[in-house]
Amino acid sequence: MNNFIVTIFIFIGFIFPSASFASHIELTECVEIAHCVREEWDVSSIEQPFKNIKEIIGNSPRSVIIDLDGDYLHAEITSKWMKYVDDLEVSFVPETSKLLVRSESRVGEGDLGVNQKRVNLLKSKLF
Repeated sequence: MNNFIVTIFIFIGFIFPSASFASHIELTECVEIAHCVREEWDVSSIEQPFKNIKEIIGNSPRSVIIDLDGDYLHAEITSKWMKYVDDLEVSFVPETSKLLVRSESRVGEGDLGVNQKRVNLLKSKLF
């Protein structure tokens, strides 16, 4: 009977993963530097930075969190005038205690520094 209960809990854990079961998502490197920024920040744990990042994004105009899975967050930010959508990704690497942050425009040759400003603003509000 005990083996059956353990099996059920393991099965449920795969269907409904908790933060402890969430897998780390490695953020890709920027291919086109003109409209993409990727940085790594040292953090001691994930709990407080992710809580703060969710709050910062939640309070930012035209920003929507579209994916949140344990140590990974993906948000879409829509520009005010042209309605372009940029992607902001944050992922925690527990082995190295690094918070990876990536902001990239989906269209265009350049971003007029918008992605770097977004990453800098997020960093200034976190640290």
